[in-house]
Amino acid sequence: MGGRLNPRTNALVGVAASLAAVLVALLLRQAISPWLIGAQFITFFPAVILVTLLFGTAPGLVAVAAAAAASTLIPVPAQSAAQATSATLMFIFVALLDVAIISTLLVTNSALKRSLARIGELNDHLRAGEARFRDLLETAPDAMVIADRDEQIVLVNTEAERMFGYARADLIGQPITKLMPDEFRSGHQGRIAAFLAAPRLRRMGYGRNLFGLRKDGSQFPIETNLNLLPGSDGGLISSVIRDVTVRREGEERQALLIRELNHRVKNTLASVQAIVHQTLRTARDPEAFTEALTARLAALSQSHDVLTRNDWGGALVRDVALEQLSPYGRGVEGRFRLTGPDVMLSPNRAVTLGMVMGELATNAAKYGALSDGGTVEVDWALHEIDGAKWLRLVWTERGGPPVQAPNTRGFGTRLIERSVQGLSGVARLAFHPGGVSCEIDFPLLTSET
Repeated sequence: MGGRLNPRTNALVGVAASLAAVLVALLLRQAISPWLIGAQFITFFPAVILVTLLFGTAPGLVAVAAAAAASTLIPVPAQSAAQATSATLMFIFVALLDVAIISTLLVTNSALKRSLARIGELNDHLRAGEARFRDLLETAPDAMVIADRDEQIVLVNTEAERMFGYARADLIGQPITKLMPDEFRSGHQGRIAAFLAAPRLRRMGYGRNLFGLRKDGSQFPIETNLNLLPGSDGGLISSVIRDVTVRREGEERQALLIRELNHRVKNTLASVQAIVHQTLRTARDPEAFTEALTARLAALSQSHDVLTRNDWGGALVRDVALEQLSPYGRGVEGRFRLTGPDVMLSPNRAVTLGMVMGELATNAAKYGALSDGGTVEVDWALHEIDGAKWLRLVWTERGGPPVQAPNTRGFGTRLIERSVQGLSGVARLAFHPGGVSCEIDFPLLTSET
């Protein structure tokens, strides 16, 4: 009866409806009197029931009272006063019972409707909660694998599919050990038993090597958090798995860089010590010592700057030359020209070449082409000797003041020659009247191109 049950109506409307229903019942009973003798209440029961059903308990009670009064207007032959009274009381009892039953049904129906509405709301909340959980699961940046107490996988997310290389259907119902290398499977049951005996968040793979197994058989380092899934009554175990390959590679690279840095620092200190010692031996006075030492330390520092920009992975010949010459070409066009292919040098060769070119640039700035409007040309090329690649670099000064060959071999000359000899190569210095030239030739490592 839908919305007609228990309508919110005005009390006067309910009373009026009760009286009208009883009046209609009375008229109908009188209309059928010629054909029906006795049973004076036969039309009043439907009136009471209908009023109660449509307008509620109070109008139903009014209808009972009005019907009892109206029934006295219907003559019943051969009925004594006592019988009439008894029949009226029986009608009132049965009618009240009908009102009570119908009222109870109405209340029950109303409560049932409220319960159904509440169940609908709870179902909506449940569906929304499930949708949020699945959204959270599917958008999580880490792999999530949920298994039951028998270690059978019941749920995985998209990242788990991507990380392990399996389709979701290939994992559901499978043992979680399917995602583990053989060496980790033997102790897994013991770890799970210990976890279930004292369930709490457990971090695994932190500070120790733990690996996952992809479908293609490859292994990769992981970290995982193990915990009981809230709301599952302890029946589901959640594993949040993170692929730490990139981080481990970064840590290994960092350790390698630290070892390399320690090695470079020791080499640098040794180089500084040698530079200071040799400069001190050849310097004419403290001022010359300071000037020469500063220039050589600057060349060493500039070589390191080039390597630092490349994370100490090496440096191009062009960058090494440009770093040493750029301080002498600022504001003046055409002071130097660099020509040659891209050749990557190892860190040690880059530092050595930087020191050599720093020495040449300093000398050119003090006495040669860079001191008086001249130019410097640096050309390099690759060639082969006995199947091995060599780098040949030629330093040429032009347009500077006239050059005279020195009477003695200074520390700068020895530094250049010995540095290149340390690379298993050779350096040839020539002092022409038109300018200094230097030809440097040394082999490349197999990793250098």
